[in-house]
Amino acid sequence: MTSEDIMEVALDLAQLSEIPRDSGIHVRSDTVRTVLATSACDVSDLLLARAFKCDAVLTHHPEGTAGLHGWQVMRNQIEQMVECGVPIARAEAALQRRMQQVEMANHPRNYLRVVQAAQLLKLGFLNIHVPCDLITRRLISEKLAPFNDTKSRATVADVIAALQEFPEHRAAATEPQVRLGAPDRLAGRVAVAMGGYTNGGVDVLRAYFDAGVGTVLMMHFPDADLREAREQKLAGNLVVTGHMASDSIGINVFLDELQRLGLTITRAGGIVVP
Repeated sequence: MTSEDIMEVALDLAQLSEIPRDSGIHVRSDTVRTVLATSACDVSDLLLARAFKCDAVLTHHPEGTAGLHGWQVMRNQIEQMVECGVPIARAEAALQRRMQQVEMANHPRNYLRVVQAAQLLKLGFLNIHVPCDLITRRLISEKLAPFNDTKSRATVADVIAALQEFPEHRAAATEPQVRLGAPDRLAGRVAVAMGGYTNGGVDVLRAYFDAGVGTVLMMHFPDADLREAREQKLAGNLVVTGHMASDSIGINVFLDELQRLGLTITRAGGIVVP
């Protein structure tokens, strides 16, 4: 397979028509047969791939220019909020503070270091981020669809139990945590706020609650924002599902498909393998 073939598989699974800004082919290859797959990548992972005689490294989290400009994918969160009843102008305004924070954090990063190492080692190198996250979001949303029935009396604990049905969550050392609210509260309408590069912060969380969402699921959430949410006494539930566990759901679906198509995959770098 070529690097482009691998990317196309991810786009098809995520139902996307073009490569998002937080993903990219950084060092292309025409003949990929063996792949080291990682959650995040450093030069040491490239050296590990070379030791295993892999043709390419496929990492999840953004590298290269995808790491510099990928924050623009956060605009996906506007559509997700609108789906849950947030007015579009409110959704866009709610996202602004967190987008600015992430852009400022990305601006000084050493975005070429790992890419240049892959070039020197003559390894194919690509990262595929939001497509895998969208796969995770779709699967979790499908799992939790019955909870959004208006007659549902499910609790937040029931939501967590449903998440634990995913093999990646059962295998992970972390468990989903209720960071706001309580397990015995009614879950109400559930929003799966994933697939938008990173979490949207407290303003996005407030927008969901104001739109009538009872429980919001995010992979991770900043401590400073959590303190602010508690100070504001936001009336809703926030479940932090676990970064590596939830990331690995979509990553494993993608890697399983690559294996089905004939690639040899070595999973490493933090991917939770059930």
